[in-house]
Amino acid sequence: MLKTMFRFAHDDDGSTTVDWLVLATGVLSLVMAIVLTATSNANAESSPSETAISAHD
Repeated sequence: MLKTMFRFAHDDDGSTTVDWLVLATGVLSLVMAIVLTATSNANAESSPSETAISAHD
């Protein structure tokens, strides 16, 4: 039992998985922030054009 606990304490496979998970979460968060910023700016910029087009109808 003690040998199993010692091996578990020194196993690095789990920490590598956690590192990759944190890295992937960071990249995903960055991509989501960029997409949300781009779409909100696009919606804000299209509003005057939409108003001008609907005024001609």
